[in-house]
Amino acid sequence: MMNTTTNSILNVYDLFNLMADNEIILIYQGLFDQQMIKTVMSMTEMKLDKENVGESTKKKVFNIMIEGLQNICKHQFNDSTIYQNPLLVISKDKENYNVITGNVISNEKINIVKNKIDHINTLSKEELKEFYKTSRLNSVISDVGGAGLGFIDMARKSENKLDYKFYEIDTAHSSFILHTKISNK
Repeated sequence: MMNTTTNSILNVYDLFNLMADNEIILIYQGLFDQQMIKTVMSMTEMKLDKENVGESTKKKVFNIMIEGLQNICKHQFNDSTIYQNPLLVISKDKENYNVITGNVISNEKINIVKNKIDHINTLSKEELKEFYKTSRLNSVISDVGGAGLGFIDMARKSENKLDYKFYEIDTAHSSFILHTKISNK
């Protein structure tokens, strides 16, 4: 009969194998601040350097990570009734590096985010460039310090559509998961 410690070790071993099989570069779930962002960026840089990732791809991964992490920092929920820390996952497969972020969002903001991403996903490379310029010129800094350019910049840098999902937590909150692919060719 296995004890709790043995089960915990097996769960960690299973997680390790899952990460190795899916080429997970980094997983972090917890509160993000500027110091944590620096630490996560440094860890990712060491991993990418170790894998001899090209400068262009590395730059795209970092830019998209920074946008995603800034989004988390600006919008992470500090409500003690909601206990779900933000999430960052960096992984790779044969064709792409994947930057996945997750954070809690107010259900009343879901349609705003959804409509913005859906619109961005309809644009061609040239239309996206023009939309970025126009949005930048017409931007207004929000209450949390953003100008609404992050999703546009992520789509431009990745040269891929943004994938997202919302998972309901309760009647007022959901988890927002954003997946951005960066070609590793």
